[in-house]
Amino acid sequence: MNVLITGTSSGFGLLTTKTLAKKGHTVFATMRGSTGKNAVAASEIKAFAEKENAKVHVLDLDVTDQASVDHAVKLVLDKAGHLDVVVNNAGLGGAGHTEAYTAEQAANLFDVNVIGIQRVNRAVLPSMRARGSGLLVHVSSGLGRFVIPCLGLYGATKYAVESLAETYRYELALTGVDSVIVQPGAFGTDFAKNSLFPADGERIAGYGEAAKLTEQLFAMMGQMVSGPNAPDPQLVADAISKLIDTPTGQRPLRTVVAPGQSQGVEACNAASSQVQAGMFEMMGFSKLLQPKS
Repeated sequence: MNVLITGTSSGFGLLTTKTLAKKGHTVFATMRGSTGKNAVAASEIKAFAEKENAKVHVLDLDVTDQASVDHAVKLVLDKAGHLDVVVNNAGLGGAGHTEAYTAEQAANLFDVNVIGIQRVNRAVLPSMRARGSGLLVHVSSGLGRFVIPCLGLYGATKYAVESLAETYRYELALTGVDSVIVQPGAFGTDFAKNSLFPADGERIAGYGEAAKLTEQLFAMMGQMVSGPNAPDPQLVADAISKLIDTPTGQRPLRTVVAPGQSQGVEACNAASSQVQAGMFEMMGFSKLLQPKS
């Protein structure tokens, strides 16, 4: 299959690129600044492709720039003829007291994590719908289902991703294009390194004892993702690969990948599914619950 992945310079995106390429898929690995800030990552992917004799093409794509998105998608369609799968993985982390983020920072987080997905989906969907086939994979988070202090803005973007991706699921259900959500838990990736931290540090000083919440959060997360029993980020790439291999009409809407952390997210997903089914039955939309195979 022809697969476009956003945010492949590190983390889940890089692992998914390598995993899918090894399985024989043609992967279009996209990132910002492949000849600039991410030149090292781009070189790593190219070296991997040469070593494995894999079909991987590195392209520049900035999800915050519609012209960049449209240009990259056009290059892919011109080269491959069609796209089978898009993995919306590009994202920006954020950790810190919510009040201390400026409005501009909040807009930046939503631009990357939410509007970026909308830009990509709008660029790829016309050709997918015309073929009556395609798959949109949205990398969300368990934080799209529950709240942790000092992860409020980041979590808000993931709540938005959940709504956006699920709505696409129903709107596309009769077209042959599938939309699914992957919900990773805490993994030892570059989340902290690539996060946006609050710009207004003076606000945090007014929180007294609660000013240490971010520090406590990172200490707790560090314990969760380190040590011999730390969850392996490869599990997320494997879950995405499995979804791609699963036929349309049989893919679950949500896939939780959170070893030892999944109980709460699974409970939220089950409750949401029940409520959604009841609402759709009342509205006469029940046929939209199962994608066209």
